[in-house]
Amino acid sequence: MVSAVRLGGFCLVAFVPILVVGALLYSRIGVSSQTDGSTALKRIAEAGASFPIVNALFHLGALLLIPAGVSLATSLRTADVGPWIDIGMGFLILAVVVAAGFVFSLNHGLWVIATGPGITSEGASPAYSAAADSNLATQRGAELVQSMGLGLWLLASATAMAAAGWPTWLVGLSVLGGAGFIVAGLSSVLMSVPVVGPALGALGALGLVMFMVWDLATGIRLLSLT
Repeated sequence: MVSAVRLGGFCLVAFVPILVVGALLYSRIGVSSQTDGSTALKRIAEAGASFPIVNALFHLGALLLIPAGVSLATSLRTADVGPWIDIGMGFLILAVVVAAGFVFSLNHGLWVIATGPGITSEGASPAYSAAADSNLATQRGAELVQSMGLGLWLLASATAMAAAGWPTWLVGLSVLGGAGFIVAGLSSVLMSVPVVGPALGALGALGLVMFMVWDLATGIRLLSLT
C-alpha cells in the first residue's frame, strides 16, 4: 500500500511541471476557448505538427491526477473521514474524463480542420470559421464542468484531510485551490461580461497558483509516508 501511495505522490509532483509547460506552450500558440474561430484555425495551422503534441501534453497530463487521487484517498482511509473521499473521487473522475477526453478531442478536431484542404492562404471559409466557433463554445462549457469537478474534489479532500488531522495550512490550501478552480470555471463562460469576467479570471488564476502549491505539498507528503 505504501508504494501505491508514493506513486500517487510522485504523480502529483510530476503534474505541476507538465501543467506549467503545457500552459506556456499553449500561450505561445495563442489559442484558448475565448479565441474566435477563424483566428484559432489560423494560429493552429501556423503551429502545424506541434499543436497535437502540446494538446496531448496539456490535456492528457491530467490523467496523472487519477492515481494521485487514489493515493490520497488511500492515505486518508486510515482515519474516520466519512463519505468525503468517495464523493471527491467521483468529481475527480468526472473532471479528468472531461479534460483528458472531451477537450482533447475537441482541440484535435480543430487541428484537423486547420490543417485540412479547406483552409487557404486567405484563411478559413465562413463555414469552417463557424464550425470552429461552435467547437470553442463547447470547450467553454466543458472547461466549466472540468473546473467545477476539480474544485469540488479539492473541497471534499479538504474536508477529509481536516477530519484526518492533516496540517491546517494544507487544508487551507486545498480550500483555496478548490474555490479557485470553481471561479476559474465560471470565468471561462463569463469572460465576455465587463468587469465580472476579468475579475473572476484574476481570482481564478490566483486560486490555480494555490492549487499548484497544494499539489506539490501534498505530493511531497505522500512521498514521505512510511
